[in-house]
Amino acid sequence: MNKMLLLMLSLLLIFLLLVSVNDLTARTFNNDFETGDLTDWEKTGTAFDYQPTWGDNPTARNRGQPSQHQGDWWLGLAERYQGPDKGAKLGQKPGDMQQNAAGGVAPDFPQGTLTSIEFKIVGETMNFLMGGGNRPWDSAEPCCVNLVMNDDVVRTVTGDSHESMTRKEWDVSDLKGKTVQLVVIDQSSGGWGHPNFDDIHQANSSGKNIPWDQIMAVEAQGKLAVSWAQMKKYYR
Repeated sequence: MNKMLLLMLSLLLIFLLLVSVNDLTARTFNNDFETGDLTDWEKTGTAFDYQPTWGDNPTARNRGQPSQHQGDWWLGLAERYQGPDKGAKLGQKPGDMQQNAAGGVAPDFPQGTLTSIEFKIVGETMNFLMGGGNRPWDSAEPCCVNLVMNDDVVRTVTGDSHESMTRKEWDVSDLKGKTVQLVVIDQSSGGWGHPNFDDIHQANSSGKNIPWDQIMAVEAQGKLAVSWAQMKKYYR
């Protein structure tokens, strides 16, 4: 009887381990900020304190440059509206903009960085929505998005001094198999001193976007590198 019980417990443990591994390798990445928060990203400074933002805020204040974001949430570093639930509780309204230390409207005032978790390059290209200021990485006050590998910037992109985001693309075929991170940079308080960013994908040679759970499964092989908080969001 004891041997039978031990066998059953062993089988149950193996089953649970297999289920856990499958769940871990099926997690995805907060590539479009549709969690409504900064899960999978780590911020510095104050620029991302009210991010991601919800809805087409530029249009809400009659800017004439629609955000052209994907879904409900996106990074708009001039924005200070966090949606009909959280935003309403904080006294925010659609179209609200960032503020300076005195509480005045100052869309470009806050500065900071936002760094993603690590992921592997498995596609031929990366594409994303990008807008905001045209302040390159090698300028005095950059506002851009960088692809970083071993602390080196291997790709960088800016907006076109326009709130409307457009689809942009990097050729990353030479980086296949490498582990990288995305870093959103806001280091300017001057005019157009903010980036807009959303909806990040890797694509294969035919241009088809690769599901992030497949990409993260490659990253997860051989290690259990996610926290319980992350796991809860991505169990399937």
